[in-house]
Amino acid sequence: MGTLVTLASKALEVVPGSVASCTVTVKNTGTVVDQFTIDVLGDPGAFASAEPPALSLFPGAEGSAVVSFAPPRNSSTPSGALPFGIRARSQEDPAGSAVEEGVLSVGSFTDIFAELVPRSSRGSRGATHELAVDNRGNARLNASITATDPDQLLGFDVQPPGLLVEPGTAGFAKVRVKPTKRFWRGQPKTRPFKVAVTGDDGRPIVLDGSMLQEAMLPRWLVPALLALLGVLILAGVLWATVLQPAIKSATTQALADAGFTPKPSGASGASPAPGGGASPAPGGGASPAPGGGASPAPGGGSPSPGTGASPSPEPSAGPPSPSPAPFGDGVPQDGRLAADGSNPPSATFESTFYVTDLVFANPNGRAGTLQLLRDGFVLITLRLENFRDLDFHYVTPIVIQTGQVLSAAANCTSSGACDPSVYYSGFARP
Repeated sequence: MGTLVTLASKALEVVPGSVASCTVTVKNTGTVVDQFTIDVLGDPGAFASAEPPALSLFPGAEGSAVVSFAPPRNSSTPSGALPFGIRARSQEDPAGSAVEEGVLSVGSFTDIFAELVPRSSRGSRGATHELAVDNRGNARLNASITATDPDQLLGFDVQPPGLLVEPGTAGFAKVRVKPTKRFWRGQPKTRPFKVAVTGDDGRPIVLDGSMLQEAMLPRWLVPALLALLGVLILAGVLWATVLQPAIKSATTQALADAGFTPKPSGASGASPAPGGGASPAPGGGASPAPGGGASPAPGGGSPSPGTGASPSPEPSAGPPSPSPAPFGDGVPQDGRLAADGSNPPSATFESTFYVTDLVFANPNGRAGTLQLLRDGFVLITLRLENFRDLDFHYVTPIVIQTGQVLSAAANCTSSGACDPSVYYSGFARP
């Protein structure tokens, strides 16, 4: 048994989306009646069909069928020369089937879709759009991208300026839009432009876009500056009328509670010491004392003109200590009180003395106690075994009134020389 297959044309051409046909003749060379099924082999078989799909032939008889090729118009259809085979398959003798070969030339087509995202943008210095290009054809796309505006008010930077896109894929580019002229204030202005995507066929796809150009200074800036200026003015008024007087009053009250006498603004001399003495008047004259008479200068004479020295204060009649004077108003003075006999263990002051610094020394590390006294009143008691050198610095000085005695007393409980001492420094005021 056997069969013979003949094609009317072995070379066919077709464009995707259309149909190409050819006639196939089948001859039964066997000795029995047989049925032959016609099918197409190769890549074109995916979109080929035969009419009729089968032929029943007597021995030695011939029959014809029409084979059609209808490739779809999409990116999955390959372009170029595609070989194929038309087979007549025998039902009675499959081994006696026959195949005839041919070539189908599939043409290429271009199908481009492009989109600009966003289509409208806004900004004062520029804006960026993204261009997406889809290749829906069946051949590689070589597209060029250009941008223009009819009023020539915009500049463009396209990156990249061209795209190579394979069939069934997409390519992307960025289109940077910049205004050629800027304005500082005013209403936003719309700047239209066009982006063209041109493929291999030379037919461009034109997309419309626009940029809303805004002013360099945002509209909220001027109201915000005015509001800030108003806040600053209000803060200055509050500082001058409320906060600053309150701070001054609180500071003055704190100094008064601490025992300091504020010095009048513009005064060159020292503040008057407690006791009722009056400061000399400018030019050397003495101010009248509260009792109506003039306070004498030290030594019984009148104060020298221009010296600005304060008269000596009268002794206070009560036990309270006078208010401490500020630094710079007294004469610096220091000394050492020793318990080993090398220095006097006490000191008497001819004027009010303000102790600002104390240094306690215990060079041999003896055990016991060390006391600092004022007229027998214990001011400080220290354990000797707790230190070798120990210093204190006072913001509010310890006041030693005129005629009072500052002394140190040591009681050593360990053997050896008992030689602790106290170093003091401060300033005296007449």
